[in-house]
Amino acid sequence: MGVPDPFWGVMAGVLGAVVGSFLNMLIWRLPRGESLISPGSHCPRCNYALRAYDNIPLLSFLILRGRCRGCGLPIPWRYFWVEVLTCGTFVALFWRFGPTYHTVAYCLFAAALIAALFIDAELFIIPDELNTFAFLVGVGHDLWGILTRDAQQALLWGWLPRSLCGAVICSTLFVLIQVVGLLLFRRDAMGDGDVKLARAIGALLPLGQALVSFLLAIGAGALIGGALMIWRASREKSQAGSREQGFENRKQEPSERLSSTSSVTPASGSADDSSQEEPEATPLPTALVTGAFYIAFIDLLIAFGALLRIGPAVRLKQQLAPEMEEEELDDFVAGPTHLPFGPYMVIGALLAVFIGDPLIQWYLAWAGLAAK
Repeated sequence: MGVPDPFWGVMAGVLGAVVGSFLNMLIWRLPRGESLISPGSHCPRCNYALRAYDNIPLLSFLILRGRCRGCGLPIPWRYFWVEVLTCGTFVALFWRFGPTYHTVAYCLFAAALIAALFIDAELFIIPDELNTFAFLVGVGHDLWGILTRDAQQALLWGWLPRSLCGAVICSTLFVLIQVVGLLLFRRDAMGDGDVKLARAIGALLPLGQALVSFLLAIGAGALIGGALMIWRASREKSQAGSREQGFENRKQEPSERLSSTSSVTPASGSADDSSQEEPEATPLPTALVTGAFYIAFIDLLIAFGALLRIGPAVRLKQQLAPEMEEEELDDFVAGPTHLPFGPYMVIGALLAVFIGDPLIQWYLAWAGLAAK
């Protein structure tokens, strides 16, 4: 495949920036249960309704110098970087696949993953809507390839779609990680959102690329996550030193001032003496049941059935709500050693699209398994 027309590459970048602007709204509203349609774009602090010229991707942020036109408060830089990342990803995917249906599918998939990355990094959840959309993109991409007789999407053994096979294998792998974590460490080693994200990745990426993406995610998690934990520990140590210094300074104050405050003691559970408790682990039977549902796509069938108001599906969803529904924003409190794995899975998946095959070929050659 030759180099794509630069004009269409620019158009892909413009479309990516526009989609990134939409993702910013989605990242804020979706996990909070707000409508994606109404009201229109506005500042969540002063409710200033954004005009069209306030909503130009990339440019408006720079023109406004990162501040709301209404209240003047700073706009988080996340809004700018989401648009930059989506723009760059769309351009890279267009250069990777050219003007094909693969580009459309991978751009839609990447948009869902970018939203999942920022939501999970902030709130430690991946909304089901994003995982389901990404999974359906993978299945739709596969079905289109089958209908158009694309050899890359040919049915396995003449009857099994590759997307479903990859989704089952990848979700099974992550469910096994969940179970082993509960058996060995009595704690959740992987969230349900990560299992569903693995299922979506397996549905779109070729199986080899999907597995490579998980290895890349582990590597990214070790490097980036390790650096974050060291930074957190350093910051907490610095803050503890500041508190201790402040206490020493108070000890040196005149006795009459001390006597006036000596009756004030920290409350039990205050920030000075409390230790953050680890979240309660998922019961093993619940993990096994929900894991089996994810592997067999039963959770999706129940969700679609309930959406269509099919009686048995509605009743099943109501009965299984405590086990199947994702956590509310305030149900999970991250401990000091907790890091969301979803963002690293997203990084691994996007990297695997571009370098997954070369890595596989390099490994096969290194291991002496390459075809001669």
